[in-house]
Amino acid sequence: MSRRDIEILPHMVYHRGYAVRMETYIPDPNIDPFPVVPVFELDRMEDVRNAIDRGYLDFAAAYGDLYRMTPLDISPNGGAAAAPPYERTRTHMVEAGGYAVAMQIEFAHPGSPWGAGIPLPDSERAQATHQALKRGDLQTAAQYGKVYRLEPVDVVPVVKPWRPSERHSEGEPVK
Repeated sequence: MSRRDIEILPHMVYHRGYAVRMETYIPDPNIDPFPVVPVFELDRMEDVRNAIDRGYLDFAAAYGDLYRMTPLDISPNGGAAAAPPYERTRTHMVEAGGYAVAMQIEFAHPGSPWGAGIPLPDSERAQATHQALKRGDLQTAAQYGKVYRLEPVDVVPVVKPWRPSERHSEGEPVK
């Protein structure tokens, strides 16, 4: 598979007050009609969680950039609840500009064979949160959920993190 056949997806894995920025190869949907995250990517995410659980931050840093999530004490509207009162919710993390917001979203169609999705109002809230974080407007972002500062952890990884964006398909570094 050549570099044209793939796309590199940077994503964050959040676990127990830490965040790891990882990269994943995603196949081109024009070539593979059902692009999926390869199973080894799910294993890598589980390895990151296990390393953090056991306190091996140098192993967790071997999978990508490691950050400590420090909660900020920002309460909008005099401490009013920011999460909507949904029955079937999940915590969704939105990250930009060195900050992350933990917001509650509702599952749409949880019994669907295609899996649960995010309804349009929650998607719009996530986009508004992302735009507020990009602008550095933490007060607006705090209206949607709990705000965290992502602070880099000073640890030497056991091995250099795997970053497909730094290589050509031939194995040479991107210049």
